[in-house]
Amino acid sequence: MAPYVRVGVQGGTLFLGFGSIRRPVHDRALWEPLLRLADHFRTPRTRAEARSFLDGPCGVDAGRAEAVMRLLDDDNHLIPAHTYDPADRYSRHALFYELSGADAVKVQPRLARARVVLLGCGGIGSLVAAALATAGVGELVLVDADHVELSNLTRQFLFTEADIGLPKAEVLARELRRRNRNCRVLPVVRDIGDGADLEHLPAGDLVVVSADSPGLTGMVNAHCVRSGTPWLNACYVNDIAVWGPLVVPGVTGCWDCRPLTARAPEGEPELAGLMARVNGRYQAPSNGPVNMLASSLAALDALRYLGGFGTPAALNRRVGVWSHDLSLDEQKAERDPTCPTCAELVPVCEGV
Repeated sequence: MAPYVRVGVQGGTLFLGFGSIRRPVHDRALWEPLLRLADHFRTPRTRAEARSFLDGPCGVDAGRAEAVMRLLDDDNHLIPAHTYDPADRYSRHALFYELSGADAVKVQPRLARARVVLLGCGGIGSLVAAALATAGVGELVLVDADHVELSNLTRQFLFTEADIGLPKAEVLARELRRRNRNCRVLPVVRDIGDGADLEHLPAGDLVVVSADSPGLTGMVNAHCVRSGTPWLNACYVNDIAVWGPLVVPGVTGCWDCRPLTARAPEGEPELAGLMARVNGRYQAPSNGPVNMLASSLAALDALRYLGGFGTPAALNRRVGVWSHDLSLDEQKAERDPTCPTCAELVPVCEGV
């Protein structure tokens, strides 16, 4: 029995497991044999041993025994005995992978082989990097030309007052190495001004974009579609934590398939000029908890994609969590067969 399986009664119903694996057991006649078998499974057993226990000491008839076994076999309640090793660094993550229906033994090596390029090491990028490094992603390339400022410290928690004035990418690299010496970290202190700058970066299995330079997402999208590199956007819109879409060239839509951000009206230069002047004074109200929300959900999708477990929530959509009431905002981002950026790609059938 997986260590993450708990049992409890609420509202007259026995629940086997909670969260995404919660199974309500309404048949009162199944409660005792199910609980006795769950207790028996505290020590690793084979299915044959479990059935023998139901038939023997429990004295359960064949029909109820079959129903109890079906309950345990569904929804990842049972996992291989060797999966959970408390002494292993990634043991708790291994349980999460099993909870998601994956073979944890296969997930961790996939992560260890992966290289992620992060564009932006600020409030979101630094937290995504920390989540990936501590999860065992093999290599991170940290790209940012900025230096640590006093105003960063409200939300960029891996930096300290002693780091003010130092390059963010180099400070973040230092902090990640302190947290996982097995993660290879390459800091790149440079601006990304055009596509040529992207060409000079190491190739990655995934690009995560959290930098907010004007035009950067479109530039990254074009580069990644051309090179066949998956990429994920993570940001915030004032008090909305936003992540997605996860673009997998040839599989999903790309950034240009659908209008995902507000833009100046075409063919109306006067209005466009007014909008540019108004927006020119904009300063984002960046907030630590909103940054953490966006970075956590983006990092989870990055791990899902790289590790091959579960389904990334940002596939073919951009999602926002409104922090004031926790409502969700969703923008569809399916592939447009007439998209000028990715229409020529041959569709690929890929399990993500």
